[in-house]
Amino acid sequence: MESKVCTKCNKNLAISEYYTITSKYGSTYTYNYCKKCHYTHSTKAIAKKWRKDNKERWHVDVKKATKAYHGRQSKGVYLLVTTKGLYIGATDKFESRIQQHRTSNFGGNMKFKGAKVLYATLVQEVNDRKERLEAEKRWIKKLRPSLNLVFNSDYKKESKIGGKYIKK
Repeated sequence: MESKVCTKCNKNLAISEYYTITSKYGSTYTYNYCKKCHYTHSTKAIAKKWRKDNKERWHVDVKKATKAYHGRQSKGVYLLVTTKGLYIGATDKFESRIQQHRTSNFGGNMKFKGAKVLYATLVQEVNDRKERLEAEKRWIKKLRPSLNLVFNSDYKKESKIGGKYIKK
């Protein structure tokens, strides 16, 4: 196995730990510094300096990329299988909403309820908000997920449907 000493960290590493480029004429060149050093000292440092020098442009780019990311996400009714039961929800940003359920301790999220999300799937894709909330109601009636049920102060069972609590 071929190895080479990195000129930045002075470690003797396998050739696979270095970037190798091939020219259009077929000749190859292997960098003198490893992939980790290339990232740390070149790529990461250059990007950090650019962000510092171009703050306004960077903020515009981040905002544009975030908007595009949210625009590509699925809209509809989703099902969560958790350690404490099933949950049905509706969202216009499926991937982001599932991430919130997994990581956020805010009110309606699974982490707040002490449940771990085992599986998440979009059960019905619906673009229109009103139709999405109606579809959520239908799925809740159909599946009767345990995590959509709550108890009010009078201990009467209620079901959260489309963001509203409906008495059964």
